Amino acid sequence: MTTFSIKILALICMVIDHIGLFFPDTPIWYRYIGRISAPLFIFCMVIGFSYTRNRKIYLLRMYLFGLGMSVLDYILNYFSKGDLVTNNIFVTLFSIAIIIQLIEYIREKHRKWIIYLLCYCVWQIISLLICYYIDMHYDKLVYLFMGLLGNLFYNEGGFIFVFLGVLLYFIKDNKKFITMYYSLFCFSYAFITMAGIVPRIMSKLDYYDYNISYNIFGFIFPLLGFNIIGINKNSIQWMMIGALPFMLLYNGEKGKNIKYLFYIFYPAHILILFILSNIILK
Repeated sequence: MTTFSIKILALICMVIDHIGLFFPDTPIWYRYIGRISAPLFIFCMVIGFSYTRNRKIYLLRMYLFGLGMSVLDYILNYFSKGDLVTNNIFVTLFSIAIIIQLIEYIREKHRKWIIYLLCYCVWQIISLLICYYIDMHYDKLVYLFMGLLGNLFYNEGGFIFVFLGVLLYFIKDNKKFITMYYSLFCFSYAFITMAGIVPRIMSKLDYYDYNISYNIFGFIFPLLGFNIIGINKNSIQWMMIGALPFMLLYNGEKGKNIKYLFYIFYPAHILILFILSNIILK
């Protein structure tokens, strides 16, 4: 499979997943199918970014679409009478791409890699504090700042999906490693969520009155992408493993070059589903 065909498959699965998201009475298997879309998009982005001719343009395009999507989310949330619209994978992909670029600067011993790394760390710390403050006081507004600031913790999927992207970057050229490490990632993530490891830790800290530790971990765990309240034994995140066969079928070719298909389709389908759901469920 080419990256183009993998993207088309991911788009189809994403639409099915989001139909299940915007229309609550749809069968649960709609969400099952959707679990493979994000890993496939991340995989294709890692491949595409590794071979693109102009990485600055690539990063700028990803950032601008992330910013535009955050504006759309904010507008939709203004009119939303139900759950908040939080879909913005562009910010996640942008964060992954930035880290990949930094890693390659370090590998190549770029003369300014230390300056770039320090600037990135300062940027992430400041943007994290800003996003956290806004999240605590103006919850809907935080989705606008997610796109504006590009923080690796405040994005769709959280830090765990950024970590997945960096992992795929290191193993993308070795199918054996993809099979081994991606499987380990999926089942480890599933075990942590389904076994309620994080809520159990928080419960113990609360029980023994370790208030400082409770507050620290209560801040860190959500940023990493883990729920700190309630054990979700019915978590379906383990179904991300379904993306593995399609990663292994990648043949090293790009396929058709329709550059802006995904960039345009993503916000368009969110807008259409939002409007339809508000009309039908009104």
